[in-house]
Amino acid sequence: DGTGARSYTIEDGYFSVSNRTSGIQGPRVYLPFECIVPNEPYILRFHYRYRHWSSTKTDFEMPYVKLVRKKVEGGSDWKSADLVYPRGQTSPDTAGEWRRLEVVLQFDASMANVSETSELSLYIAPYNDADAIDIDDFELELAPPEAYEGRTCDKLLVNGAADLPGFAYPFYSDGGSISVVADADSPTRSSYFRNTLRASTWSSPLSQDVPPECLVYAAVYEFSAYIRVHSDFARQVAISLRTDDVHYSIVDCPPSANEWVHCTGKIRLTDGLQGGSKASVVTRVLGDDTADVDFADLSLSYQGGSVSKLKLSDTAGISDCWFKGGEILITSHTTQFDDAQVATISSIDADGSIILEERIHNPITIEDDPHTAVEVALLSRNIRFSAAEDDPENPLHGGHVIIMHTSAPATQYIVGVESTGFGQQGKLGRYPFHFHMCMSAAGSILSKNSIRDTMQRGIVVHGTNDLFLEGNILHNTRGHAVMLEDGAEQFNTFLKNLGAVGWGVDIPISDDESDATPSTFWITNPQNTWIGNVAAGSQFSGFWFEVSPRVRGPSLQMNQDIIPNKLDLLKFIDNVSHSNSQGLQTYPQSGYRPDNFAVFENHSSFRNRVSGIFFHAGGCLSVKGGYLSDNPVGIDIDHDHSDVISDTVIVGLSASYQHVLDQMGAAAKKHPSRELCTGSMFGVRIDSFHSGSLFGATGSHLTNLNISGFENCGGSSVLHVDDSDVRYFDTRNRIESIRIMDKSPPINLCDAEPQVAIRDIDGSSSGGAPGFWISDNPAIRAHPDCISGPEQSCASFCPNVCLRTMTVMVPSFYERGSLVLKVSGTLDDGREITPIKVLDFQSKEELAPKQESSYSRFFVTLPAGGNFTGGFFDQTGNPLWPLYTDLKYEDVDGSCGPDFASFEIEELSSNAQCNGELIQNGSFELGSSESWRYVGTLGLEVSNDGYGGSGHSLKAPNALGKGGGPWVGLGQYLDTRCVEANYVMHFSAQVKMTNSSTGAQYECNLSGYSSDPASCPRATIRFVNRLTDSTDWVFLGALDTSDQEWNQMTGSFRVSESHADANAVFFYISGVPADVDIQIDDVSLIRSEITPMPTALPTTSPSPHPSASPSTAPTVSSSTSPPAEVYEASSSESVHITANADRTASINFESSSGQNAAVLSSQAYQGDIELIVTLESRIETGDGYQPQLVLFIAPECTAVEDVTIDENNWNFFEGSVLSWAKEKIHNDIEHTWFTFRTKEEDGNFVSGSAGVGQRLFSGFSLKIQHSGGKVSSFYSVDYSHDTGTGTWISISTDMALPTEYQSKPLKLGYGIKREWKSVYSLSTSSLITSSGGPSDGSACQSDQLPLSYFDGSNADVTSVGSSVTCTAMGGCTIMGGPYDPNAALLSSELFEDDVTLTISFLDRPMFGTGYQAGIWLFFVPADAALATVADLPQSDGAFRDLCVATVGDKVHATIDHTWLASSFLNADGSSVDQSSSESWKNTNGYMRLQRKSGIVQAFVSPDGNSWNPVGAPKTLPLAMASAPLRLGFRVQKNWAPEYKFHIMTRVDTSEVIL
Repeated sequence: DGTGARSYTIEDGYFSVSNRTSGIQGPRVYLPFECIVPNEPYILRFHYRYRHWSSTKTDFEMPYVKLVRKKVEGGSDWKSADLVYPRGQTSPDTAGEWRRLEVVLQFDASMANVSETSELSLYIAPYNDADAIDIDDFELELAPPEAYEGRTCDKLLVNGAADLPGFAYPFYSDGGSISVVADADSPTRSSYFRNTLRASTWSSPLSQDVPPECLVYAAVYEFSAYIRVHSDFARQVAISLRTDDVHYSIVDCPPSANEWVHCTGKIRLTDGLQGGSKASVVTRVLGDDTADVDFADLSLSYQGGSVSKLKLSDTAGISDCWFKGGEILITSHTTQFDDAQVATISSIDADGSIILEERIHNPITIEDDPHTAVEVALLSRNIRFSAAEDDPENPLHGGHVIIMHTSAPATQYIVGVESTGFGQQGKLGRYPFHFHMCMSAAGSILSKNSIRDTMQRGIVVHGTNDLFLEGNILHNTRGHAVMLEDGAEQFNTFLKNLGAVGWGVDIPISDDESDATPSTFWITNPQNTWIGNVAAGSQFSGFWFEVSPRVRGPSLQMNQDIIPNKLDLLKFIDNVSHSNSQGLQTYPQSGYRPDNFAVFENHSSFRNRVSGIFFHAGGCLSVKGGYLSDNPVGIDIDHDHSDVISDTVIVGLSASYQHVLDQMGAAAKKHPSRELCTGSMFGVRIDSFHSGSLFGATGSHLTNLNISGFENCGGSSVLHVDDSDVRYFDTRNRIESIRIMDKSPPINLCDAEPQVAIRDIDGSSSGGAPGFWISDNPAIRAHPDCISGPEQSCASFCPNVCLRTMTVMVPSFYERGSLVLKVSGTLDDGREITPIKVLDFQSKEELAPKQESSYSRFFVTLPAGGNFTGGFFDQTGNPLWPLYTDLKYEDVDGSCGPDFASFEIEELSSNAQCNGELIQNGSFELGSSESWRYVGTLGLEVSNDGYGGSGHSLKAPNALGKGGGPWVGLGQYLDTRCVEANYVMHFSAQVKMTNSSTGAQYECNLSGYSSDPASCPRATIRFVNRLTDSTDWVFLGALDTSDQEWNQMTGSFRVSESHADANAVFFYISGVPADVDIQIDDVSLIRSEITPMPTALPTTSPSPHPSASPSTAPTVSSSTSPPAEVYEASSSESVHITANADRTASINFESSSGQNAAVLSSQAYQGDIELIVTLESRIETGDGYQPQLVLFIAPECTAVEDVTIDENNWNFFEGSVLSWAKEKIHNDIEHTWFTFRTKEEDGNFVSGSAGVGQRLFSGFSLKIQHSGGKVSSFYSVDYSHDTGTGTWISISTDMALPTEYQSKPLKLGYGIKREWKSVYSLSTSSLITSSGGPSDGSACQSDQLPLSYFDGSNADVTSVGSSVTCTAMGGCTIMGGPYDPNAALLSSELFEDDVTLTISFLDRPMFGTGYQAGIWLFFVPADAALATVADLPQSDGAFRDLCVATVGDKVHATIDHTWLASSFLNADGSSVDQSSSESWKNTNGYMRLQRKSGIVQAFVSPDGNSWNPVGAPKTLPLAMASAPLRLGFRVQKNWAPEYKFHIMTRVDTSEVIL
């Protein structure tokens, strides 16, 4: 009926209710309630239509379904029929249109009970004022069983294909009306669901309840459906899983605008999704309230992802040590460090399989990927340390264990302990396990411990060496988990330790600590061993090499000689890093820069959030072997250089990790994202930060790499060059044997600076010929054969092409980007290149643009062997000349082809610039320092007081406490077009000198030399030609006075051909001590034609220089002249001696093959002595400086070979003499230089010098003399041997000899310093006079002197670069430089049983101001060879490992102390080290190494009488107790600038120290 309506009837096959007077009046049907099944779903379906004619209203609300029940006991109740699914908001319905409505009902038991219910009716309540409501196709029936019986936990949605007969159920809507559409318009050609009358974006147009019991932890479900939104605007539909009214996103579907889209997504169930009372899949149209939505073919299927049983690869010990109730750690299977899982063991099967009490996320297994499987570790131990929670106000205050100052042989064993909550955050020294300042802890063990939930750090090794750490587990730590604290910790072993879930601290110990960015292994000293360790998840880094240039903390005082970032890496093998930000990194700016390659061997690094390996700001690092995958960047070479990556597999996105992401679905995108393809991925990234070969880089080398997995992320590539802090790309970077295993793009240069060039040695990356990958840019693409690279790579490839790079340096005062260098030319085959345009680097930071060493650089990369011409242009295209263009090949080391046949920078006409003043802004009247550069670091200051009352001058501040010194000065680059041969430069300036602190006037010593404490400034010009690797400094001028406020400085020089060839010419004034400021004004430099050289020397001597020199030299009184035959010659081929009747000797030095030449008195002379040598004639030899005459005084027992000057070993000569004087001339300069140097008490030399403004080619004399313990030197232009008269001019003030030699007999001699010439001819006459006559030579007789065991015939010695020379009388001289091989000697003879090797230092000069080279004595097995001892080891530690026993020392130039170390062969074949020190410097002491009855021991002595042990005596392995040995010595360089030792050696088989 019509529930009270005036009219209801059946018309035309439908039921209609009209003439309604109330909103509730509508169709009603009486139900046979006695046959109702209670509490089961009934589906009510019907069509309805509103009709309205009484007004113009057209929209009406969708009707409600209601129930009315009459009770047996009387009365009735009204109930809503929408009990199963809420109706929600709907949109208005349009009158006159039929619409289908489906409602799910349930009847409770009382409604079906005849004792309670007498009548039950259902009616449609419009709740509106429509005139009529019609219904049709009205059906109410039980839901069919197939609507719910087909549901399983594998398939959570049923009826997804809308294939139940006309039913949408069990789908429903909480907003709008759903129905089934069967027009075959879906993508599957089947029925589908439609929702209409929606009213809110927040309602779900289609939902279905799912069994909550199916939602178990870690399970993965995949949603799939086709969806269409009826809208002209693209709309997305969001799919989510709702449990207890909390939504968890599954997927946001692709946008739809009236078209079907396929929507898929996955969800991994987390803790919040399980255990709910109700769960359902819900949908939502984003940004739309009313559009109709269609759904077809819906499903939500189980994909796995949840396990409760684990089978480990290694089950040994599990059944014995792992137990029910024990907790295990499963490390992270994603990029996120805290995705590690902890589970409890329920039971252990007989095969070792572990059954867990709860389900866990499915980890990556060995079957999934043998390279990246997760680790499983037992966390529980039977011995437990825990801290009482008794301080609620300080919850980060836990317990701690510290082992303090406990050195071997005392040993500590901490094995099998579980600690929880240890460490005290923010407190220094309070860590869970802490070895503190134990020195050597050899024998102590920290093993198999479980360190959990720490408050601060985990294991700290501080000031402790030789500790053994194995199999420790660290989980949920704060701060660095395992760390070396100060950087002095060495020779510790870290074996198979694991750390996971590392958090940063909230309260750091201090700002100096980096625990807020934690690492699993924090490494400050590479001289340790890491094998098989796992860094399985940290907020920041896995392995962090934070090595510094110096040791820190309390260890510094004892280890000032250790430079951690220069040390070799001892061993780093088979380690793993995953689920970190950086897997392995060297950082920060100090960088790790070992002298020898640091090899990271077989390292695996995967699933890291930033990079697998990050090398930063260092160099000489090597990755050899290993596996990297699932890192946004596999290996990042960042501000690093000269690295080698070899024999490594690099994978971008692996199949195993893609499977993990697929299982996670939308959750993988949530913060923190586990996805990798959110941006581009790169196999190896190289940056453009390189600053040029001037800094020693050689380019990195990538070889023998297998690479794949970079094809599916947009913009990804095997190689990438980034845009971080762009400067210049090192074109010596090279690749070979690069095997790209899939379609991964080989290269991406889109982010790089525009001049990248990477050499492909074998063409493996390009799939063809060898050549170069270059930027596809007109700044570098010059060769016509270059072809464009892969699409969107911004690269070109130049097959069969060799590219070379020239650096063009210009002044830095040009604004960056204001200059363009245009280059054109031809190839070696005559073809023209494509002209290029090169800019300097606009993004490079302008560091001190007014500093002398600052310049702009243009890097020009062109085909090898070509002819090229370039020119500079300004921004408007006008040509210009930038004062100078200093050229240097950037890639001379390892270049692939010849130099350019020519490379010229066009010079513009220079007449206007060069015919006037060459100094720019020399009067400073504009109040500016424009054009001037400072030398040093303290800058320039424009002063308001100038010479003669002028307004301005220029000052170079030189404060001592700010880096001042004699090197500080000021100058400017000259226009090289004006530096031409056959011109003389005339210089003048006004100079003011004041105290930096007080401003007081400073008066310098005009007769002093550069090292004088009151030295004077001088003007110098430096000529540089980097193409020929030549630099020459020319003295230009000195002060005429120094006692005025302003003092004049003048000078001149003649430009030679070699000077004219210089590419950069810098004029500067410097040379005053620290705390003296130099101020200049009226600076002038002009050039003029050369005046003819005089044909003969002047008849009068030149004015003396310095002016205070005496006009005559003192002579030796009561002298005797020995016969001329007393000279020994270095060679009869290059030295010819003739005795003259006047007791002089005529000595000719002559060679055409570069032989060295010298003569030395065969006897030593007593008393006052002097040597006069007259240079009678010489031939001019080529351009430049000519071979020089050097006079010297030497100790009594010196041999002529010790004073024969070797151009490569000048320091050897200087170390053999006590004093020397020499002259120097240049073929094109009207000047003669004289130098005089004498050894002081400490072995260092003091210097003096003089000069004359004439080129004294021949006919002048030099004299060196010793009188009263002092030596002096002179020159004369008119001395005659015949008359014995002449005017002598002092070269410098008198200098005292070391006290030891002031009264001893001395030898005299002279020789040739070839100045690198192979041809020379000088004729001399000489005379020796002595007041005391010759000595008897007894002090040098063999029966008076101990003979050296090594005499030059009984040992192998190094001879290339470094050298060792030995004689029986003179002992052994060892010398070399910092880059020479290790100097070494190895005995030819074998020694059995007892043997002692002793050395005594005769001379050990200091070089530089730091640590000096040391000597190691050693015993080695009989089969050892010199090459094995000297050349092959890459570190001193490796050398010691080769030896049976060693002892060595080290001293500092300024510290009276000696550091000593010894080593011996252990039973296991390793080397064990000991150390000691002495409070005296071993410059003339003794060292000894001995074997006695199978026991080795080392000693040191200051005098050869009292001997102190270096370490304890040690028993050798039985096989070496009396076995044949070889013995010898080897240099430890210690980064000294050079080294020289003069030692006597003794080998004894009977004398030993007991």
